[in-house]
Amino acid sequence: MKKAEPPGIEPDGEDSNLESADQRADGRGTLTREDLAAAIHRRFNAMSRREAKRLTDSVIEEMAATLASGESLKLHDFGSFIVRAKNERSGRNPRTGAPVPIEARRVVVFKASPNMKAIVDGAPPAPNGKRRHP
Repeated sequence: MKKAEPPGIEPDGEDSNLESADQRADGRGTLTREDLAAAIHRRFNAMSRREAKRLTDSVIEEMAATLASGESLKLHDFGSFIVRAKNERSGRNPRTGAPVPIEARRVVVFKASPNMKAIVDGAPPAPNGKRRHP
């Protein structure tokens, strides 16, 4: 079965500009900020490594600031990051069984788009960004 590419990325054959997790030099299965900057540098030859790192950092900082302000973040064909408020509740210390109060807080949840779910499942992305119907 042919590996599906993320939305908006066209496969280039053997000399693809973006590496998959199993092709990274260090063998990690996690894409890091450094990996993103390196991929941007390879994709855009005119951009230096320093500029690619600055761009990556700027995008991540903007995303974090948006979420910290309580706004949701939607990336078409990727998914949505949503800030949810959790109420105060009672929990238990697993070691002692004693009740422990858990303070109210905000959390970020991620909801993958239908296309991203299909790609992760090994299906090709929907053509032209059209939605998949389950």
